[in-house]
Amino acid sequence: MRWSSRADSRVVEAVISSFTESPEQSYKILSKFKKTAWLRSYHWLDASGMSLYFLDQVVCLGIENSLPSETLARLRQNLADNRNRTSDMYEEFISINQAFQRAGVQYSNLKGFTLSPESCPDPTLRCQLDFDFLVNANQLDICREILCTSGYVLAAATATTWEFKAGASALSNISDLYKSKPQRSVELHFISSTHTAHQPSRDERLDRLSWRSWNGHAFPVLSRADQFLEQACHLFGHICSPYTRVSWLLEYKRHVLARYSDTLFWKEVRERSNSRHHTDIAIGISTLISSKIFGAKAPECLNSWTLDTLPAPVRLWTNQYGRRSVLADFPGTKLYFLLRDELQSGDEILRDRTSRLLPLHRAPRITLTRSNDSLWTRIRNTVYQGRFVIFRLRFHLIEGHRYAIENVRWKRRRHSLGFSRTNSTKKKSSFTNAKV
Repeated sequence: MRWSSRADSRVVEAVISSFTESPEQSYKILSKFKKTAWLRSYHWLDASGMSLYFLDQVVCLGIENSLPSETLARLRQNLADNRNRTSDMYEEFISINQAFQRAGVQYSNLKGFTLSPESCPDPTLRCQLDFDFLVNANQLDICREILCTSGYVLAAATATTWEFKAGASALSNISDLYKSKPQRSVELHFISSTHTAHQPSRDERLDRLSWRSWNGHAFPVLSRADQFLEQACHLFGHICSPYTRVSWLLEYKRHVLARYSDTLFWKEVRERSNSRHHTDIAIGISTLISSKIFGAKAPECLNSWTLDTLPAPVRLWTNQYGRRSVLADFPGTKLYFLLRDELQSGDEILRDRTSRLLPLHRAPRITLTRSNDSLWTRIRNTVYQGRFVIFRLRFHLIEGHRYAIENVRWKRRRHSLGFSRTNSTKKKSSFTNAKV
């Protein structure tokens, strides 16, 4: 089982440039690479979520013959497999939605199929891994009962998320990423009140839902402004973590362009942002990095209170490390800690520091072991988990060392430009602690 592979950086840059260059220039750049260069970069294409979006872009530009025949055939097979997989996932998606509706659950779908058409022109171009729902926290037990009846098992739980898994206990292989698989995953998101010892409470966004239809089925989604804010905050949470899928930036850019001239929409986004913390920074950073990678710009009515108000050190980090961090091979880098330092208070930095070089918490489980699994299955899962622990340890050792070196350079850079810690920590943020 291999979780990572070093891509050819020239191929990575060529793939990205195909979304901004002319057909002639894109053909000239892409046709330079031989099969071996593409072979080394398949893992990055898959992990970044760009494989099918890239194929679609090449087809739209009419430059399919710029790719080696083997590479083009692989991408086409991936798309064919993903169409079947998307169809199967949609059936499961509708089944869960209908079960929630019959039980009277107050909920909304998040991400996934709800991103079409604004962020994703065709759901079959997206490599969706799970289903996400925002639910009324007071109905969590009902949701769990529904999912357990459908074969899901509660695999992990935090103060704001319950993760359920179902299907075979075998670990999926990335070579089968686009194929239909028995493994399924559902995440229930909810909010907890900080005023009552983190007791579950109801999210106000459930009061202003809208409905979307696809293939004859209707399902609830967030209001259009809430959906954009959720997308930006989700993207920002990953930028402040080891790894960010490049496809999320492309989808964010497309959402911005789809609403570019809708002034009423952007007014609503600003109004709704007042009820959520630090959305100005989330949108500002997401806009800046997406523009640097995919060349798109946001409307001035959005930039004026987000991008234009970013603290100078945050903008410096984005300019210096944003592209490098986002385009890195999976599982990413630790450069995000430099950004987190600029957005946290001194006490938060000290508490966060212990996890930088070598986190002490236990690695997350990557396999689902059931009570009726055979001895061989249990042994195989234990081996997989052990290899994952070693993979994770290697990441923390290597990237921790690189972070330590870059941290010294960053501090010198900040000092030479006269940035003070006081100015850069006026805006603080909470982060998603991504597990690797």
